[in-house]
Amino acid sequence: MYSIIRLRTSSKNHLSRNMSSLAPGHILRGTHWSYQISQPLRGDRTQTSSIFKAEVIQACNDNSSTTPRWASIKVASPSDPISVQNLAREYQVYCLPAIASAKCFRTFYDLIDNKTIALEWLDTTLAEVEYQPTTYIYSLISEVLRALLQSCVILEALGFVNTDYKPANVLLSRTKTNDPTAKVGDLGLAVFPAGSRFNCQPYAMRAPEIFLGQACTGPSQVWAIAAMLLSWIRPGILGAWDSPSKFIDDAWSMAKIKRLFPHWIIPTPDEVDDCVLKAVVEGAISCSRDVPDLQAILPFEEETEKVEMPQQLRDLLRLMLVVSPFERPSAAFVLSSKEFGSFEKITKEGSIVS
Repeated sequence: MYSIIRLRTSSKNHLSRNMSSLAPGHILRGTHWSYQISQPLRGDRTQTSSIFKAEVIQACNDNSSTTPRWASIKVASPSDPISVQNLAREYQVYCLPAIASAKCFRTFYDLIDNKTIALEWLDTTLAEVEYQPTTYIYSLISEVLRALLQSCVILEALGFVNTDYKPANVLLSRTKTNDPTAKVGDLGLAVFPAGSRFNCQPYAMRAPEIFLGQACTGPSQVWAIAAMLLSWIRPGILGAWDSPSKFIDDAWSMAKIKRLFPHWIIPTPDEVDDCVLKAVVEGAISCSRDVPDLQAILPFEEETEKVEMPQQLRDLLRLMLVVSPFERPSAAFVLSSKEFGSFEKITKEGSIVS
């Protein structure tokens, strides 16, 4: 049973709508179209809203050929202030013209009421696609990288960052073709002013500087995108999924970065003022040196040789995975780099050699 959701005050409807009514067949009326609920959808357990797939119903006097067939309906729970806040933030983000008009973000359709929005429907997410060394997958990776890096450029120009790049937030369609679509979704939980968020980003995607107490900025996004792809291609290579205790998740994740990039200098406890961070860096140094499971992780070049991928993709990931945020390239630089151009070229020409 869903919680009650109240509509905006309007001349047409002052009544509350019980979310249990959002069963298949229920119709929501928006500004542009109406939406007939098809089915509820399951997220990745981090979403704060309920999600539904809905069929778009074209108005009788609307002869537009661009009316989409499907939409995604996102409903915040009024009993959960965080859910309501995230939905409101997502709507506010979409009110920014640069984001509303950008093809790299999922398209916003309708504000149905103050706790319900309608968004573009895409078929799946990167989390639901398995990495395979095929031309389709390499074309998909190219499209994902372009969309995510373009989203970084737009957000940085607006003074924002996305703190939640992860496979479940990368929305996809036409994945088994040479012309896939990739877009960034779930902006409400992710987009914040640059430099305002600490201790953020999922563990596997978290940039080294975030672990060391710095704020999330533009360079942190670049690391997150590359780390996301590396973790998707080589599951478990980053992050805390196999950490023996939640109390050492930070240290465990840092140790993995240290194993992949041995030149990363983790501060000693004596060089850190914060008492919690002292324990974390001490644990990270110890884990990277002494834990057998982590000792099995080789430096980046050797580790990525364990999985089949084009050298151009390996070079591109290496370009982005620079441990120092001051030396890490910007998203705009990556998009214009020879490494990105080389990878994009082989995916279009089909001249892929691992």
